[in-house]
Amino acid sequence: MDSVNPTVEQLQQQFEKLSPASRIGKSLRSIVAEGNVNPDEIMALIRLEPLLAIRILREANLTQDKRPEGCLSIEEAVTAIGFQRMYDLLGLYSYPSSSQDCALSSDTWKRAITCAVCMENLADKHNLDKQRAYTIGLIHSLAEGIANCERPEAESVTSRNLNNRLKKYNFSGLCSKMLSDWGLPSAIVDPIRFQYSPLDCQTTGKMACLLNLAKWITGVIREVDELPDQALGPDLLVLNLLGEGEQTLWNLITDVSDSLHLADSVIQGKLSSC
Repeated sequence: MDSVNPTVEQLQQQFEKLSPASRIGKSLRSIVAEGNVNPDEIMALIRLEPLLAIRILREANLTQDKRPEGCLSIEEAVTAIGFQRMYDLLGLYSYPSSSQDCALSSDTWKRAITCAVCMENLADKHNLDKQRAYTIGLIHSLAEGIANCERPEAESVTSRNLNNRLKKYNFSGLCSKMLSDWGLPSAIVDPIRFQYSPLDCQTTGKMACLLNLAKWITGVIREVDELPDQALGPDLLVLNLLGEGEQTLWNLITDVSDSLHLADSVIQGKLSSC
């Protein structure tokens, strides 16, 4: 698969071969091996695994008797398919077949969790649906994560930065198209489609603005370029629209960092932070 210009079909095929990032994969296998059927503990882990979350969202939104507005969060999707099916998917996904020889990179996984926590914190502050916001943050970079799975480790910095802006916009479009093909509703898909140009989103503009800001915060915490202009700071128009200031941003970064420590304890007890 061309990791720079893949097609939706190629990404969908590669998605089926992906296994979870190694650290969360161990936790998933542990909960299955122990026969743990505590729905709260299982849900907590699913919220930390973007690939499994997407599989559950896809199944819930492709059922014939789905809700008219679709399932808008991981929690709604789990309720729709039922606990037994959720547990079946957990078991199938936790022990990948030999054909699933490509794992989601640890870096991609960490960034997804960080963005999800950012979205949850921002949504709470702006009186938007926290569960939906978390879900969007968790899965918004799926296409890029799939493509990066096959990217050679020895790739040069120059190559990584080449046409970075165009690649990011391309991946946001590919991700939204792939999720739309899987039946996910526009309330989830549109913020992902417009994550780099949130002011152009006519349907869920505020959620798209939150995602854009959450990506910048994720870049600060993870020390990566989540946005094409990461070094220039957050989009001032987005900040003004949301009524955010510099001090509140740094407060959010602190809150998100604290939340990541809590997420880490869910994964495997007393481990170092994500």
